[in-house]
Amino acid sequence: MGALAAEGDAASRASWILHRETPFGLLAWQVLVVLVAPVIGWISGAAVVRLLGKLTSRTGARWDDRLVEASRGPCQFLLAVLFVRGAVAAFEPTAATEAWLERILRPLLVIGCAWAADRALGVGTTEMADRYEGKDQDPGHVRAARTRISMLRRIGSVSIAILAAALVLMQFDLVRQVGVSLLASAGIAGVVLGFAAQRSIATILAGLQISIAQPVRIGDVVVIEGEWGTIEEITLTFVVVRIWDQRRLVLPISQLLDKPFQNWTRSSPELLGTVFLHVDYTAPIDVLREEVRRVCEADPDWDGKVAGLVVFDALSTTLQVRALVSAPSAGQLFDLRCRVRERLVQRLQGIDGGRHLPRTRFEPTALEERRAEGLPVETPGATPLPQPLTAPRT
Repeated sequence: MGALAAEGDAASRASWILHRETPFGLLAWQVLVVLVAPVIGWISGAAVVRLLGKLTSRTGARWDDRLVEASRGPCQFLLAVLFVRGAVAAFEPTAATEAWLERILRPLLVIGCAWAADRALGVGTTEMADRYEGKDQDPGHVRAARTRISMLRRIGSVSIAILAAALVLMQFDLVRQVGVSLLASAGIAGVVLGFAAQRSIATILAGLQISIAQPVRIGDVVVIEGEWGTIEEITLTFVVVRIWDQRRLVLPISQLLDKPFQNWTRSSPELLGTVFLHVDYTAPIDVLREEVRRVCEADPDWDGKVAGLVVFDALSTTLQVRALVSAPSAGQLFDLRCRVRERLVQRLQGIDGGRHLPRTRFEPTALEERRAEGLPVETPGATPLPQPLTAPRT
């Protein structure tokens, strides 16, 4: 009897604790349900995404697999919020409790929807880029399309973020009143904002102009600020250039409109490169010309178009020869030029023991020849030494 009484007291105490009113306007057990609901929603979201992944894996398309994988986080987040909202609605709370809960849940729903929209936009732009690359084989067109799609992706993300932030802030009465006041004085606010953020607005407009005019595209090889590199990323405010030694040069996007730079792949990635050498006047030019042709034909980086050698200049002591070669890209051209230079030097070293390499000649004068033969040398303009006097013979 004592044990039964103790169990009854414990049960009544637990029931009293669970049905006790909390400062949140809900009973204790209702608060526990609200805390457990998002966990159940998160697990349910993972299960839904996994089921959708199995269904989409049976199709031959890739976009649906990407969309399901990208929507994993937003789906779980939204289901967690919806489960909490459903649990609160089932309790029929007071108006005050429902008001502050809605003030929290509505912004979370807006954030979840914005997250899902941004992920869907990313999947859509990626699919567009892949399909364009599969249809068009021209590298220039592919880079242009990739740049436009990248800028579209960033503009869409910024627009979604701004819209979501506006919807979240409009949930609060204070912000709503400030917004109405700003709308009433839109002229003055616009002028003040224009002066305060003119550099930021100019930068964003420059980014839009870059995306439309496209003086550079993602993947273009450029020489800017004395550095050679490849355009890696273009945003609305800055450009990232991957330099040849894997450093990153970050430039404000307005600099591409204000300062000149070199774009080596603006119309075509194919480039011409030169190799300069100084050789002796007796060097066999035809042999060197054939060597350039032979080296290029054996090199995988040569595009089969240009491979020649000419005498570029005649200096006082040497001839300057120029080898002209072509390659399909800037990186391949650099490697090809280095190999052609190496082989030409090796070829010069192997002809007649290297006698055709640059050398300085010295032609001795007649005076130096007499001195070398041990003959007496008279220096022009020198006073002859006096001879000793001898008595005449009788």
